[in-house]
Amino acid sequence: MKFLIKLFLEDQGDYILGPGRLELLRATEALGSLHKAAQSLGMSYRWAWGRLQKSEKALGIKLLTPEGSTGRGSPKLLTTEGRDLLRWYGEIEVQLMANLADFWHNRPDFLKNAAERNSRSKV
Repeated sequence: MKFLIKLFLEDQGDYILGPGRLELLRATEALGSLHKAAQSLGMSYRWAWGRLQKSEKALGIKLLTPEGSTGRGSPKLLTTEGRDLLRWYGEIEVQLMANLADFWHNRPDFLKNAAERNSRSKV
């Protein structure tokens, strides 16, 4: 038994950023291109690019830069703002998980007993 949270940034009911888009941005940073990132996550490039464009429009910033010096081509690298957004979001996630761990440690006894019963029944 554990807490599970998913953090979303939304505006007027539209998702701007969440676990999927962050995973996509992290993979783009790690692999050096949106195409490789989408492929590694089992999603189409077109769908991935569409989601990130929606985020860029809502945030009013570019998250990815085009490859090449002409500014044309497929998105390849995270912008400074894109990296800052990942860092900021990561800090929020770490802090929330630390707070949840404190709450979980201080949970009521009936939840502690339920967790113990469940772990014994799975052995």
